[in-house]
Amino acid sequence: MAGRGKLIAVIGDEDTCTGFLLGGIGELNKNRKPNFLVVEKETSIAEIEETFKSFLTRNDIGIILINQFIAEMIRHAIDQHMESIPAVLEIPSKEHPYDASKDSILRRAKGILCLGGSDIFATVGENSPVGEFIANLSIIGDPTGVNSIRLCLTGENANWFYLEGRTIRLNSSVLRVLDRERQGSVLMAALTCYEDDIIQVSEYRVIVEILNENDNKPKFVEKTIQPRYISELTAVNSVVFTVKAIDADGDTITYIIDRALPDASYFRIDLPNSGKVILDKPLDYETKTQLQLVIYAVETNTKEWYNTSASLTVHVKDGDDQYPQFLPCTPISQDNKHTVVCTNPVYTVNITEKDQDMLLNFSPGPIHAEDGDRSLDTPLLYSILSGADKNRFQIDNQTAEITLTRRVENRHLTPTFRLRIMASQLNDPKKYSVATALVRVLAENRFPPLFNRTTYKGFIVENSSPATLVSTYGNEVLLIQAIDQDFVDGVNPKMHYSLPPTSATTALYHITQEGVIIAKTDRLRPFERHFLEVRSYCWILAGTGIRCRTHFNSEHSKLSQWVTCLVSIQATEELGHFQLPGIVYRFLRHGAVHLPC
Repeated sequence: MAGRGKLIAVIGDEDTCTGFLLGGIGELNKNRKPNFLVVEKETSIAEIEETFKSFLTRNDIGIILINQFIAEMIRHAIDQHMESIPAVLEIPSKEHPYDASKDSILRRAKGILCLGGSDIFATVGENSPVGEFIANLSIIGDPTGVNSIRLCLTGENANWFYLEGRTIRLNSSVLRVLDRERQGSVLMAALTCYEDDIIQVSEYRVIVEILNENDNKPKFVEKTIQPRYISELTAVNSVVFTVKAIDADGDTITYIIDRALPDASYFRIDLPNSGKVILDKPLDYETKTQLQLVIYAVETNTKEWYNTSASLTVHVKDGDDQYPQFLPCTPISQDNKHTVVCTNPVYTVNITEKDQDMLLNFSPGPIHAEDGDRSLDTPLLYSILSGADKNRFQIDNQTAEITLTRRVENRHLTPTFRLRIMASQLNDPKKYSVATALVRVLAENRFPPLFNRTTYKGFIVENSSPATLVSTYGNEVLLIQAIDQDFVDGVNPKMHYSLPPTSATTALYHITQEGVIIAKTDRLRPFERHFLEVRSYCWILAGTGIRCRTHFNSEHSKLSQWVTCLVSIQATEELGHFQLPGIVYRFLRHGAVHLPC
């Protein structure tokens, strides 16, 4: 009997069964079935297998003894039996010795060394040192024992581990640091157990999570911090651009504008974690074309509070928000943004009753306007709103040149024409500006100025006074006058007299615009003789109502024909009586000059 009254069954040759029966194992159950089978030459394999399976099903049998050479006949059936009771023991026979390599039970007992293992789930911190503990193995066998087994790590990340007995450790180094951001969040490998170089069990998975450390600062995404171009017409409170920074550790990032910079007042960030930058006040291309901004990206969920900054350049694009402006600009005010406010000029020109079919040269000129949005420089169209007098004045709508198409019949009836000129944008006629052009009709200048006498005589008496007037006979002031026959009384109020600036004697003499000569007597010596050239001009400023027939100069005035004379001056000593002075002025018409002998 075997434990708790169970029987020992035998399947063997005649000698084996006889020996065990003599030992007293033979029994019959209640069904009169024996607990042994004598295998002879005539016994079929089917009979042997059937008897073996019947022994497995009997509750009264605890151990089955079978000759190994017979077990080989039904090896498949023995290998299928995985229960511990009844136990199947292979024994030798008289003619067949025992071969342990064929024993199913022994082979199964050897595989137990690789059993007991399971999939490994562990964690390890990034930047951990070499040899950091990962996990212990739970297999039965010991790789370092007498009945040793062989363990192997394979897989994509197997090189990050090494085995120390039944312990898995981290295989890092100074030059090979475990970095979650580069390696990923999980390391995976496979553990395989070998016994007698035969794989005895399935692979065990090794899954190790890399725990994150805050070892990275935020970094801005480069394309989000490139120079920005924003129109000055962009509405306030609108999102103008978005910045983005990435933290490799996955930390929460807040965006902050550096308020120390003066341009920071133009922007704000309402949602700190969004990176959306909002326009906080209007842009103006005319006062500021470029803005500088610094934005910080800061970790807010870590004790380190790592941060980084980025400098952004915002270029303000010119928008069509300014009106045309006639030139030249006459500033009348300037606001706190340094924006100059101008008034349009009043253009003037003088014509005569005989003028026609001619371009008018206005002062200040030429008539010209430009778009207030300088960078856009939108083309302008010019037109005459009023004052054209039935096309007497016509304007080129691109150049603003004004043409007088027909003469003025009577300057007394129409002494002045007032033209209202509009410059409007080609793409938006509602943006325009208006300036005034005055056209004055003057009398024609038919005669050049002439001196009223051919000879002037005067003298200077030496004295201590720094200056004195040149006198003539009768102790009267010498007065040089030129007449203009274009005036009824011959007096042109704009007649001017001058001495050539290149003359060496200009430092000694000065002539007033009324024709009076002043001598600097403290610089003269008795009996000195000087020759002066005196010129008479008719200067006509624009808008005086007088016109001389000459060219137009850069000072916006008109110059008539002029005449000259040479003056011989001699100073005398101060005596009791007057010596006839040696001063002779001779003025001849049309510029001819004669000196008396």
